[in-house]
Amino acid sequence: MSHTLPPRRELPPEVRERMRATVQAGIAPHRGRALVAGAAVIVLVAGVLVGAQFFRSSAPVPAGSGGVDDRCWAAIESAGKTGQVPPREEWRATGSHVLGDDVVTSYLAGGRPVFCETTATTVTVSDPAAEPAYAAGSRTGLLLYTGTGLAAGVADPSWPAIELSLPDGLGITVEPVMSGTGAFTAFTATDPATTTLWAGMSVQGQKTRPGPRVELPPAPAPLVSVVDRPGDRTLPAGRALGECLATLPAPPADADGYQPGGLLEHGPYRVVLGRSAAHMIACVTGPTGSSLHLDTFLGTSIPVRRLSVPAQAGKVPFVGLAPRSATSMVADFGTGEAVAVPVVNGTFAVWLPDGAKPVYPDTGEAWVRVQDARGAALYNGSVVLR
Repeated sequence: MSHTLPPRRELPPEVRERMRATVQAGIAPHRGRALVAGAAVIVLVAGVLVGAQFFRSSAPVPAGSGGVDDRCWAAIESAGKTGQVPPREEWRATGSHVLGDDVVTSYLAGGRPVFCETTATTVTVSDPAAEPAYAAGSRTGLLLYTGTGLAAGVADPSWPAIELSLPDGLGITVEPVMSGTGAFTAFTATDPATTTLWAGMSVQGQKTRPGPRVELPPAPAPLVSVVDRPGDRTLPAGRALGECLATLPAPPADADGYQPGGLLEHGPYRVVLGRSAAHMIACVTGPTGSSLHLDTFLGTSIPVRRLSVPAQAGKVPFVGLAPRSATSMVADFGTGEAVAVPVVNGTFAVWLPDGAKPVYPDTGEAWVRVQDARGAALYNGSVVLR
């Protein structure tokens, strides 16, 4: 099978400016990631903004659905906390918000707002008995703020929509407020350990903020936060990941939550990838021991991200993050022919071929095309080469 990658395209100046404004409005201030509101984003390639298409899964829960998600309830049961929440038959789903494999569902449980976040490996449920962490002088507050960047809570009843922002006023996202409950959910791409969120009323469609912002105190502790689907450690990549993590001087606290991804081997060297709900790692094993590379992303390409991992005995690992639904990747490394890059569990991994060089020398980027099992393009754009 032959693969043809798209040629570089020049866009009219007025189109470039409109696209530049669009992408700047969507950049989120966390590890270089952009917060994406739709199915298409724009990336900068050699000074030219080019459309990069991808798809985001969405499976919203219909408002008014009875009962609570099986994983959410199972996590409550496994923690022995069913006595601390309303009976299951009193839970009513009021909506959901989806970003990839991260799903947050809002509920009314015994008349109180509750949020449950499920990812590929974890379940986190807010505490129905907890009062929201209200901002001073307001009725807006958080009930859940997780390591994935999910923020959920209740807004002042008079707010039709909420804008979340950083202390310096840089906006992160604007989300609608659920009528009747005041509940809101937002994927902020921020880290609660290092970020203080601010909130303000927003009227969707207006460019200016109609009211002042307030600082949101930290959210109450969740009722439950568990790894319910630990990564498989029986296959070669899983065994390699488990062995590497076990030999680290300081293994990550959430080691069990990483699902194995791509695996590269070169003599005594081994690079194995892992993904959790919030992070990506590359664990490297060599003659002198093991090392961990956590979220060492390069560039701002979305949703394919290159992870920086040092060369091993002269071999350069081209590894990183891809959509969970990805099954294949083809890359142009400037060698004159397309290279098939193995994709495993939302990660990609291949040793760079001899003679690899950037397709776009002024930005140091390669070009890749990522597809799902149906052959649909999930990403068609640039990625940092080295």
